[in-house]
Amino acid sequence: MKPAIPYTGIACAAAAALAGGGLFQLVGLPLAWMLGPAFAMMTVKTAWPQRIAWPRILGDAGVVVVAYLLGRSMTKATAVTILHDLPFMMATALLWLVLGFLVGWLFAKLARIDTVSGILGCSPGGLTQMVIVADSDSRADAGTVAIVQTCRILVVLYTVPFTAAWMAHAGTSEGAAAAGQGPAAQIAEASLAAPSFYGYLLLPAVPLAAWLLRRMKVPAGEFLGPVLLVGVLAASGFAWPEVPELLTAAAQACIGLFIGSRVRLRILLENKRLAPLALAAGGFFVSLTLAAAWAISAVAEGSIITWFLALSPGGLGEVAVTAMQLGANDAQVTAYQVFRLLFILFLVPFLVNLTRKKWKEDL
Repeated sequence: MKPAIPYTGIACAAAAALAGGGLFQLVGLPLAWMLGPAFAMMTVKTAWPQRIAWPRILGDAGVVVVAYLLGRSMTKATAVTILHDLPFMMATALLWLVLGFLVGWLFAKLARIDTVSGILGCSPGGLTQMVIVADSDSRADAGTVAIVQTCRILVVLYTVPFTAAWMAHAGTSEGAAAAGQGPAAQIAEASLAAPSFYGYLLLPAVPLAAWLLRRMKVPAGEFLGPVLLVGVLAASGFAWPEVPELLTAAAQACIGLFIGSRVRLRILLENKRLAPLALAAGGFFVSLTLAAAWAISAVAEGSIITWFLALSPGGLGEVAVTAMQLGANDAQVTAYQVFRLLFILFLVPFLVNLTRKKWKEDL
């Protein structure tokens, strides 16, 4: 049984979130109430690891609120778009899978680690899930996988939102036009029809859906459950209640604190070989995503911001929040991110197991 997290640690995390979010808001940085708390949590945890903590259940609560917001903005048109893009979603997910294997293999050679750890560390399938897979494979080192995945999270967390915000303000995309088609416009349009009594009555089913899918061990179940339940009903014309802005900011802070609590900066600072290579690999993935988004937006519908967020190597929470804040096509971004995550989480363990007889531990 896991030890209980002290209330003083949670209170310290909440205070750090207010300080970090307030500072980022004051400076005018994007996604202040997610990136600020994440930065504050990482900083305090590195200096005083025993004095600050943030339980997963509170992080999941923030994810549920974000998933609810995304699901609430779904329409019949977005459902048709998702079905229309399904072959391309599969192609991009397969591309990420192949890239993860190739970059992981090269990374393992350069970092002088085992191949399985390199592949699991470079696969954009989620830190926790990849560490669990590594822990179940005798050829892999879970600690190494955690370090590499942590670097990827750091790169994505602080480059994707800032790059997307820069593109929106620099006018390199259809930012203004996209904003009119993004979540704000969709939710405003949906809110013209006041939510019925049933909308409030079904609200408890939203966290229940998250709990059920987590219980069933579905990858990203805390996100998929609410977004599917709310999204399917919203697309069929069901009116869900609005979410207060204060609750939205609190949800972002919960996600930021949880992400920050998973990043082990002390290990990165102590490891002189793995960290620089892992950060370079993360930067390569983000740069490749930016180039692909630019190329696709030139020949297909959708802004470069939407494509950049849709194709970026995770994670779900921070990318979803970025899409909502910058007025991207959040339905498209969510669909691509969820499909990629599930595709990688289901196939990577299977493919790694297939190699068990072919790869030696020192390969």
